Amino acid sequence: MLNREDNELLTRTGADTPMGQLVRRFWIPVLLSAELAEPDCPPKKVKVMGEDLLAFRDTTGRVGLVEPTCPHRGANLYFGRNEECGLRCVFHGLKFDVDGNCVDTACTTRCVGNRACNRLPVKKPSSAAGSNVAANGSSPA
Repeated sequence: MLNREDNELLTRTGADTPMGQLVRRFWIPVLLSAELAEPDCPPKKVKVMGEDLLAFRDTTGRVGLVEPTCPHRGANLYFGRNEECGLRCVFHGLKFDVDGNCVDTACTTRCVGNRACNRLPVKKPSSAAGSNVAANGSSPA
């Protein structure tokens, strides 16, 4: 039987916990490919290890997994439009590709700084899309 401290150590998987850091080093299935059936389909909310994320498939069929808030004003990208190889924020029209890069600004003539969404790497085997949720940039096993 584990004591209370050891149980907490082994079962807490938040980003700042030892077990959370360990588990985030491996690929984790986050959704079935069928859940993002076609290019430019509506984005899908995903919760992985307590982190809210947003999955979407772009026009070319690539899958992206990003944090759901726009880095410009914090608007929820879930309500954005998935169009022409990117997810467009409804607040000011910034568009982000599956790599999290800002590729278009609809309302301004210049790019608003070096804006980018926080994104997670995606590996897509036959029927599921998986991700490495490591925030420290370490390579998954």
